Amino acid sequence: MHTIILDTDIGSDVDDALALAMLLGCDSINLLGITTVYGDTRLRAQIAQHLCHIAGRTILMFPGIQTPLSGREVWMSGSEGKDFLHLSNYQIEAKSAVEFLIETVNNAPGQIEILAIGPLTNIATAIQQSLDFSHKLNHLWIMGGDFTESKVEHNFKCDVTAAKVVMESSIPITILDLPSSQKTIIESNEIDEIKSSGRLGDFLYSEIMNWIQPRQQDWTTPHDPIASLAIIQPELFEFSAKGSVTIAENGMSTWKISPYGNVQKMTPSRPVEAVQAMISLIAKVK
Repeated sequence: MHTIILDTDIGSDVDDALALAMLLGCDSINLLGITTVYGDTRLRAQIAQHLCHIAGRTILMFPGIQTPLSGREVWMSGSEGKDFLHLSNYQIEAKSAVEFLIETVNNAPGQIEILAIGPLTNIATAIQQSLDFSHKLNHLWIMGGDFTESKVEHNFKCDVTAAKVVMESSIPITILDLPSSQKTIIESNEIDEIKSSGRLGDFLYSEIMNWIQPRQQDWTTPHDPIASLAIIQPELFEFSAKGSVTIAENGMSTWKISPYGNVQKMTPSRPVEAVQAMISLIAKVK
């Protein structure tokens, strides 16, 4: 059993919603709470609450930091929550995401894992505000970076300062970078399969179409659910030796092997099976 806090920028790219749906469908995940990050974090928490409500689950939601530590302007797609009525009716916790992260991790040393699938602002702030946080967190799973050094990945670019704080910490980290996540694709037939998969199928289908239609695509890349899947079915992945990550001022990231490193890379070794495993977990929410 993995005891998880999900830290997410749900509501923009559909992959956050897919990741949450997977976690809700997994018997080996104890989802303690959801923290939201980047931009309108209250709206993001209400979107996550809406998804959990459809799934028949009660999960505590904690809105996090809206503004990147780097000071970079926030980007929102503009489509966040637009198809869902009465989101404002959902109750969100008064406690901030950072307070919840610090309190939960420090009160249960070595027991909590965090899955971070958005910019790393909340995690970096928890590290800065609590001397114990880095030592008491069991593990941090991240979707972010591009270690081919061919581009600056979105989550790192949104808050380079936060990414540097996290990657320079002592926390044990396993990370799925952009080129590794791009080995997996949800094709049009699989999108149709998701539509009829459990209680969340219609919600997820709507969110997928909102994301891909303006881009004139009939496919999408499941970055965040693939990072989540590594916790649940590690046999579908290859894991590197430990290394360290360096992040330039523009967000370009470099990973290199190091005997003193704390960052392990992962990549899907069976990408087609990984996508099917994702859909199977979503379908278990009945």
